[in-house]
Amino acid sequence: MPPASLQVWQHAEHLLQTRNLEAAGAAYSALLDDPDWQLPACLRLSTLALDAGRLRDAVELVLRASQGHATERDAALLEALCRQLIDLGEVQVALDCSRSGGIADCRDPAVLAGLGQLLSDQSFPEQALGLLQRARELGGDSADLRYQIGLCNMYSGDLAAAAKELDSCLRLDADCAPAHRIRSKLRRQSADDNHVAALQAAIGRTTGGRGSPLLHYSLFKELDDLGDTQAAWQALQAGMRMRRAEVAFDEEAEKSLFEFLMQPWGSAPVEEGSGERKGPVPIFIVGMPRSGTTLLERILGSHRQVTDAGELRDFNFQLRWACEQAGGPHLDLELARRARDADMGEVGRRYLSHTQWYAQGRDFYTDKLPANFIHVGHIARALPQARILHMVREPMDTCFSNLKELFADAYPHSYDQGEMARHFLRYQGLMAHWHRQFPGRILDVQYDRLVAEPAAVAEEVLEHCGLQWDPSVVSIESRGGAVATASSVQMREPIHARFVGQWRRYEAQLQPLLDALGSATR
Repeated sequence: MPPASLQVWQHAEHLLQTRNLEAAGAAYSALLDDPDWQLPACLRLSTLALDAGRLRDAVELVLRASQGHATERDAALLEALCRQLIDLGEVQVALDCSRSGGIADCRDPAVLAGLGQLLSDQSFPEQALGLLQRARELGGDSADLRYQIGLCNMYSGDLAAAAKELDSCLRLDADCAPAHRIRSKLRRQSADDNHVAALQAAIGRTTGGRGSPLLHYSLFKELDDLGDTQAAWQALQAGMRMRRAEVAFDEEAEKSLFEFLMQPWGSAPVEEGSGERKGPVPIFIVGMPRSGTTLLERILGSHRQVTDAGELRDFNFQLRWACEQAGGPHLDLELARRARDADMGEVGRRYLSHTQWYAQGRDFYTDKLPANFIHVGHIARALPQARILHMVREPMDTCFSNLKELFADAYPHSYDQGEMARHFLRYQGLMAHWHRQFPGRILDVQYDRLVAEPAAVAEEVLEHCGLQWDPSVVSIESRGGAVATASSVQMREPIHARFVGQWRRYEAQLQPLLDALGSATR
């Protein structure tokens, strides 16, 4: 006969499998006072609360579950705990759990590989790398594991190691599209040294398959490097068409959201000094993706008083918590409506409590999630002490740079020239609205001028942020550290203007985009 608590757990699991959720919740709750079962019971209850739309309860329960991580020896359970913590915006706690003894002693390569990929996805490549390498040492070698190790090496700046791992991955699986994509980005391809033939062969074997769009984008990149613009465009056009068929983009919903955000908001911003949490100050870097936001963050992170924290998702998480509105990582119309009645001071305090640890003892830290441009109104109201930098790039260069990048789980408008142009125009209109609403809060930083006069522009940026001038900040090529974005390889180079006007190589093919942007390009 199993012990009593095990019997209760088994009964609760049966109730869950048969979708008797209320009874399952009651059974799991009966285990909360048993220290041996509290963690798994809280984890299950957190998931049930989230499924029921009770976001605050879900967060409270997963945090309660995490209190037992130090003594928990079940590594698979700890991996599940870390995953739930990250899904609910508790990244710092998840990192603590990933360092617990149960993970340190883990001998299961599948658990280590899963946790490593989870941390890599959250832009912690150096922490992820140790777990992934241990998984391989324990016999978990595979093409996917080699790809993940190569990706972490690239993000960490070890491009030679990344190339070696990706080559090794492709020897095991010649059609691994993500590995082809990253390998194509590691360097500028040449006529004597490229992967065009390998990509064409993989495309021939995977026509219509899931990885096919990514392979076409990779082929475009290599052919573009070689100057074969006609063949490159054909590859990009095919990739865009296939990718657009895979993603869901509701343009009418986006239009409604932007129109709502531009309506008058009666409540005033939180006043600076009205009880906000003291400590490191966030610097938000917003704008379109591929507009130079990573370059700007790299410059700021070179200052002795600034830590570059990367693309944080915390603001949207905390806005959802304050509005008791479960959902995805992006703002939607229902969340925007609820936010009108939210306590923005509470949003700001929770955001700071969840992000200030990134500063690592420095006075400022960056939050470089480009899509936060849609949250500028919320940020300005919730965080009066925050600095807001808006990266501005020439419209055609911006849109073309988006079109030639396949994004994993974001920016579904970027696979069609018309949709891309209309999104850009909405973004432009919204940013103009934020400038009118919050005069002086937002500094526009022109990409073309930044790459032409990096020192002059960097000095203006530092002044806006309240930082002293340091001429060394523009020497970004001398910096180490991780860069977990699509611009990772570029950030290892000196600042240059090579990408200014890049769209003109494809001017004839981009005529629909040019026409749709209209006066915005002038």
